[in-house]
Order: sequence, then C-alpha cells, then structure tokens
Amino acid sequence: MSIRRTTEVIQMKQTFTAVTAALLVLAPIALAIGPGAVAAQQDPYTVEVVAPDDFSTNGNQTLTVRVTNNADDAFLNPVVEVPISSPLSLPAGATDTVYADGDPSNTREAAVQDSTFQTGDALVISGANIDAGETRTYYFNVTVDTPGSTTVSADVRPLYNTDQNVRASTSMTALGTGTVSANVVDTDGNAVSNADVSIDGNAVGSSVSETVLEGEHTVSVSGLDGDYPSFTFDTAVGGDNSVTFVKQDEKTIQPIAYTSDETNIVVSSTSRTEGSAVSPVNTTVSFTFSKDSGTAVYEVQEPSVATKGDGTVSTDGNLVSESMVDGDKRLEIKPTGATTQVDLEYEGYELGNVNRDDTVDATDASAVSADVAKGQSPEYADVNDDGRVSAIDAMFIAQYAADNRTPDYSGVQ
Repeated sequence: MSIRRTTEVIQMKQTFTAVTAALLVLAPIALAIGPGAVAAQQDPYTVEVVAPDDFSTNGNQTLTVRVTNNADDAFLNPVVEVPISSPLSLPAGATDTVYADGDPSNTREAAVQDSTFQTGDALVISGANIDAGETRTYYFNVTVDTPGSTTVSADVRPLYNTDQNVRASTSMTALGTGTVSANVVDTDGNAVSNADVSIDGNAVGSSVSETVLEGEHTVSVSGLDGDYPSFTFDTAVGGDNSVTFVKQDEKTIQPIAYTSDETNIVVSSTSRTEGSAVSPVNTTVSFTFSKDSGTAVYEVQEPSVATKGDGTVSTDGNLVSESMVDGDKRLEIKPTGATTQVDLEYEGYELGNVNRDDTVDATDASAVSADVAKGQSPEYADVNDDGRVSAIDAMFIAQYAADNRTPDYSGVQ
C-alpha cells in the first residue's frame, strides 16, 4: 500500500471516531427531550370534592364534585365515580336526585356499582360534555352515620378512555347534633302561647324542641311584657339543653327564666333594722330557692322605701351576674346544692332624714309638719315607731336637731 493510501485510511478512522463521540454526547440530550418526557404536562382536567359548610350527621348532606376541562378540546362523555363507605351512605333515591350545575332539574343518570379503586360500592355518575376551559359541578346526597373526620374521593375519566383518569380526595369533618328545648310558662307553670321563642334568631314558637348542630346556640323570647334574658348554650354531640321563660307578674320575688330543671321559692322574707338619727334604716330581702342544676334568673323588686343603692347581694350559690332591669334587681345564680340562699341588703336613710340629705336637722322637722298638715306620710318620718306619722314625730325631730333628744328618739337629753 502506498504512503498516500495509508494516510487516507487513518484520516477516515479519525473522522468516524469523532462522529461517534459526538453522537454519544448528543444521545442523552435526545432522550431527555424525546417523547417520553411528559411528567410535567398538565392534567387534561382538574377535580375537586367539596362539602357544605354545615356538613353534619343531620339528615341528607349534599356533596359536590367540580370538574374543570383544561384541554383545548371538549371533554366528551365524562364519568364521575365516588366511592361510598362508612361513615357515609346513600339515602333512598340518591341515584334519582343527582344533578349538575346547581339546577335540580338538570338531572344526570347515576348508578351504584362496585368501586374501581376502593373496596365497596361507588356512586357512578354519567356526566355531560364539558367544553374547553369550562367547569361542570355534580351534586349528590349522602348521609353521615357518625360525626368526625372522613375522606371522600372522586375519580373522573372519559367513558371510552379510562386510562386518562384524574383522581382527587378531600378530608372533611361532619358535625354531630344535640337538642335545644325551650318553652314559656306563667308563675303557676301553665303554658303561655302568646310568646315567640327564637333559636339563633329564628322564631320557632312558644314551645319547641329543635335538633341543632354541635356548638353555640342562643335562645331568646319575645312577645311578653318586660325585658327577658337570652341564653347561649354550647351544645355537645348528643347533648340536651333546655330553658324555660316565666311570664312576669307583680310578685316581689320571682323566677323569670331557668335552664335545666325547675326552680321554686321555698321561703322569703323582708326585714328592717331599727335605725336612728345617725344610723340608716337598712332593708334585707331574703329568699331560698330549690334547684339542682343549671342556672336560675330571679328578679327582686326594690324595697318600698327609698334606698341609697341597688342592694348588696350575698348567696351560697354561684352568682353568675347581677343587673338592674326596669328598677328591679336581676340575679342569675348557679346553685351548688338542692337549695340556695340569697340575701339582698339595701342601705336606706337615717330615721328622721325625710329630705334624704344625710343629715337630720330642723328642715326635716319642718318638712314633716308640712306633710302632716297635707295628710301625707313621708318616708323615714315615723321616728317614735307608733305606726303613723304625726306632729309628734315632727316635734321629736326638731328636739333632736336642737340637741334635746337622743338619736334613737327614745328620750330627752
């Protein structure tokens, strides 16, 4: 072989080697960008399972499956499969009440079949075509046997291409239920019909027992004369909260509302201290009521004589609140035993201090004389305690003002 031929062969081998090396370098790149690289591609449609805000064990619950078509072409013949397992179940007629897009008249065919991806039954809905970029929502009813958290899944796929399925799951919490009862009675325990009880602002009648979701619920009453308290219960699953409103009358002491068991006054009394020209005549209203649980709201009329304040409360129960309502003392008390003692002490004015300026002087004596002449009997004027107000009382007050009679008006000095 000539030298020239040998050189050409060597050059051909070098060229082949370079090309081969280049192909080896490019091969991984080609594989990386070839037809197999589809993992980052968007699903042709998205699926979302949604529960109502008040999802609970109370009757039928409407769940929805939203399907959005992300493709450029219409999604034809979609199939929606929702496995149904404990604590969910399908109520009677569930397959006949499936509808689309918020319109109950837009019903869709549905059937109960074996689930294709979970153990047990599934509700299978025959969907309507979904145009590109559009969303269609399917509505169906379930019942929930027990409260708590559960997960609901949905698998959506074309009828004739089941491999193009998209699956979604949503965790949701079902609330349990309890009972709130309310009624209105008079002081003899007879039902009162001309009253309206409301639960969470919704009027429900004068006597009612309502199933409510667990959580806080407020009960109030209207249609009665006077201002009545409202009650907010934190109702537990299976719990039973009750309140009774009592129509007010003219009694000095009376319950106006109570929760749980009934309350009754066992005994009541009103007493006064003697008082003098330098010490006030105090009035104490006492009563004992029976009740084992819950709370009782009592109203106590103020004493018939003028007092300096709203009264000081003492009780062997738990005083939840106290307030003045239309001139009466309102007390909400939680009992700690079978009976509860309550005392209200009202500070009055000094004996003889008829103008209530905290000093017994000659002006009080003149005021008593003027009132007696008019046939009137001012408060704190019966200083000799004979049961009536007369000129003698005016004289005794004048004598005390002149330092000629003792503060208790019993003797001269």
